[in-house]
Amino acid sequence: MTINEAPVATQELIDNLLYVFADENVLLTQPRLIRRLDQLGERFYYYLENNVATFFISTTSFIKKVTPTGPHLIEWFKKMGDKADQIRDEAADYGTLMHICFADYHLTGYDFDKTTLIVKKYLVDLGYACTKSRLGDWTKKLNKAVASYAKFCEDFVIEPVLIEGMLASEELGIAGTLDLVAYATVKGRRILVSVDFKSGSIQKSAQMQLAINKIIFEENFPHLEIDENWSWSPKDFRDKPTYELANQTKTIYTPALIDHYLAIYQAEYGNELKGKTIHRFTGTVRPGQPIAERHQLLDVSDAVALNF
Repeated sequence: MTINEAPVATQELIDNLLYVFADENVLLTQPRLIRRLDQLGERFYYYLENNVATFFISTTSFIKKVTPTGPHLIEWFKKMGDKADQIRDEAADYGTLMHICFADYHLTGYDFDKTTLIVKKYLVDLGYACTKSRLGDWTKKLNKAVASYAKFCEDFVIEPVLIEGMLASEELGIAGTLDLVAYATVKGRRILVSVDFKSGSIQKSAQMQLAINKIIFEENFPHLEIDENWSWSPKDFRDKPTYELANQTKTIYTPALIDHYLAIYQAEYGNELKGKTIHRFTGTVRPGQPIAERHQLLDVSDAVALNF
């Protein structure tokens, strides 16, 4: 990729949200502050040390680059046609809201009476048309998802130790947001599990994601070892809340196999941040004033260092 071909992002699109919650008596906290950068064609994470940025490819972006797109997803895109991207993006935005509500359930409790207001504000903030149909569908779906999740937590006596934690692996060069690491009671045995939430169906790629997340977690918290990897998804129900749970612990994605995928990634995409730039706008521009005084085109590393 040449410099001219490199994607450009505006400064305000740099996402520096910290998805770790504050109750340190219950939850682990990040060993270092990790931030997220979404608008450079792929998702990256980074941290700053002595004003120098270290970048990591995200787990999901890494998997997309080194594994083929599944045939079912290809067929779905063909079927949806021009609407595919819109449907996919809206589903992803709903999934993010579901994650937020699950975190609220653990930290403050979840108030079903406020779901409509939560959904409405979220839709407006993201620029969606808050139609009666969309608001109703999202509200109904979210209430059922939270109910299903509460049933899951009840069934397995879930004790969270990390919720929506941004973690990076120096060894892998990969970072990600772990949905939930918690103690769960299974047939009378208390084990530490990593749980990946899916708002839709559980795909094969979740196995690799969980395997990588296990490595990342244990590198950051070497005193803890994850016993099992689970994928969880809410299911629609008529009578009682229910869910889909897949144990992904037994997998072909061993650390040795992941190393091979890393070698492929480095060979193909190792320099993908090179030449990527970010527009930085500051201050007030007035007639007769050179725009160059208020605009800079910066290398990504320089941009994130200046911003924070």
